[in-house]
Amino acid sequence: MIEDDVYRASSQYRYWSYTKESLARIRQNTNDLASERVKAAFQRVHAAKTALNGANDEGNGTQNGGDDLNVQTLTVEEELKVVEWGCSKITDMGEAMNPRIPSHIMATAIQYLRRFYLTNSVMTYNPKQIIACALYLATKADHFYISLSKFVAELEGVTEDNVKAPEFLLLQGLRFTLDVRHPMKGLAGGHIEMNVTAEEGQLRTISTSSGSAKRIGVAADHAKRLLATAAQMTDAYFLYTPSQIWLAAMMVADRELVELYLDHKLSSLPSNDAAAALKNKLVSTVSGCATLLESWRSPEDDATQRKEIRRIGKKLTVCQNPEKTDIVAVAKAKAAEKREGDGSDAEKALKKRKLEREKLEKDGDVFGPSLKDLPA
Repeated sequence: MIEDDVYRASSQYRYWSYTKESLARIRQNTNDLASERVKAAFQRVHAAKTALNGANDEGNGTQNGGDDLNVQTLTVEEELKVVEWGCSKITDMGEAMNPRIPSHIMATAIQYLRRFYLTNSVMTYNPKQIIACALYLATKADHFYISLSKFVAELEGVTEDNVKAPEFLLLQGLRFTLDVRHPMKGLAGGHIEMNVTAEEGQLRTISTSSGSAKRIGVAADHAKRLLATAAQMTDAYFLYTPSQIWLAAMMVADRELVELYLDHKLSSLPSNDAAAALKNKLVSTVSGCATLLESWRSPEDDATQRKEIRRIGKKLTVCQNPEKTDIVAVAKAKAAEKREGDGSDAEKALKKRKLEREKLEKDGDVFGPSLKDLPA
């Protein structure tokens, strides 16, 4: 728990762990770059329409809003709200399928989406085009086999192309790292260990005689719900380790239980200033994660949030990059271009070999006649 070397060697720790400040910088940079590209894309589309209509009057650009055509792009906070909406839709999709997608696989898909949108903007790629691909990719990564045809048959309005087209784009955004370490297994193990520790009378006031099993079980159930909701919809995975997240979820459910558990776990350390500092740091870190989990509220339970999401959705419709609105069409165009290129190269190779063969026949074989033509 103090030094998790296995986790520190994982791609999640190396590539997807941040401080609050570094995470904010990445999102701001992504938003700034996307805003510039969206405005440039609208200018190109506007120029193309103007040229097509034969109206090259520069004054038309001024009337449409100047250089940026009055495109109001999303803020970082608004983008994050859209990503959270996409995460909730992954959960809805997974629960609606038959068989139901397991919770840990839906959690993997949600983390794929959150990772992807650290360096990609919702103004460039709408989550509606990514969520089905993220969920299907998670089923493959976590070895939950389901054929693509059956997968899309369970989803209304989703085709196989909708799932396949964004896959390479999504993999690039994930840096081709598909492993996601979840806190759910840690919670299951911690639940068992807390029960055993309580039975041995090592949690002071929490013991078998005080009904600890029921108390620990109730806290674990509450924590499990938090790990499936608040932990997925917040930045918990980016800011904390899996063990810190499950402990924080338990702390939200029963703070006294977790503090006594941590006291027991750290009791084997030598009693000195270093040990005290370590304990304070650990409790402070877990408490910070617990505060983050407690701060999350489901939009379904908050009318103000629902209204805000509708407003952001309308704004996104207006500022969506016009050149990236159809990932399937872009993917098909690239595939066609590649096929044409391959065909052209093949034709060139065949023509080159034919010319070389004709030249050899004309000039004679540079290695001399074949053995069968030599005199006996």
